[in-house]
Amino acid sequence: MPLRILTAGDVRSILTMDSAIELMREAMALVGRGETVQPLRSALWLPDKRGLLGLMPGYIARPERLGVKAISVFPSNFAKGLPSHQGVVMLFNAETGALDAIIDAREITAIRTAAATAVATDVLARRDVKTLTFFGYGEQAETHFEALRRVRKFEHLSIWGRDATKASAFAAAHTSVALSVEAVASAEEAVSQADVICTLTAAIDPVLFGRWLKPGMHVNAVGSGTAREAELDIEAVKRARMFADNKEGVLGQCGEFLRAKAAGAVDDAHVVGSVGDVIIGKIPGRSSAQEITLFKSLGMAVEDVVSAEFILAEAARRGIGQSIDW
Repeated sequence: MPLRILTAGDVRSILTMDSAIELMREAMALVGRGETVQPLRSALWLPDKRGLLGLMPGYIARPERLGVKAISVFPSNFAKGLPSHQGVVMLFNAETGALDAIIDAREITAIRTAAATAVATDVLARRDVKTLTFFGYGEQAETHFEALRRVRKFEHLSIWGRDATKASAFAAAHTSVALSVEAVASAEEAVSQADVICTLTAAIDPVLFGRWLKPGMHVNAVGSGTAREAELDIEAVKRARMFADNKEGVLGQCGEFLRAKAAGAVDDAHVVGSVGDVIIGKIPGRSSAQEITLFKSLGMAVEDVVSAEFILAEAARRGIGQSIDW
């Protein structure tokens, strides 16, 4: 049987940010309509917790497809000039179970994560937002810089990170006539300038505090992906109306939510639903200009499957990648 193998370069040549945003909108709608199956991810941590190997299986009904992402996450790799996320997405035929494709997961993850944040921002943020803040300056900051400007006309971006030199370098590399970019000295200062905030760090404990939040803000919490990590403190979770990429995942594996629940600050009803629920009209999104909204992105297997399905179809049509007999 033919098997197509696609590298990171192949993924970059096919999966544009514009196409990824529309794919993530559809992936989220599939979740809202109940047309997906995605068990909670499993993670095998190394004994010293320096990295993990994660497995994320998923099924989508339209088009019918099975897939699984196997990915390692080593946050300290950024300091070594290496990618923090490395792995593959494998696509299987939903009728025969045959393995149809093996695709680089790092590029899919980088692009689709930012695209999902863009969709959530488009759905939940005020229409008149002008200022954007990033906590973090790594790979996800790069892709989020590309994605967020496609859904709102931001005029200013402030960057905060633990390494001021790297934050300044990001600012210098990305400022333009249309968008001013500034590295700021403190996280609190960065928040004070923001209409929309994206936390894109590898922090284990909170870097964004609820006492800093102002009415009308929208927050995308992206960097923390396990129950042991939390970029936002309990007060930030409590003050915001909270939306998930996948509600079951957030209830079971979101460090920010689980810490707030354990403290008695919130219960399961605090996660009002998924962004997909808003997209299909099942629940309302932002209720007022003064409301603080929070999107928690853990990342979903169906985001990878939808992305990989599109990549495989385009690769076959354009003759990209290596096809082998398996």
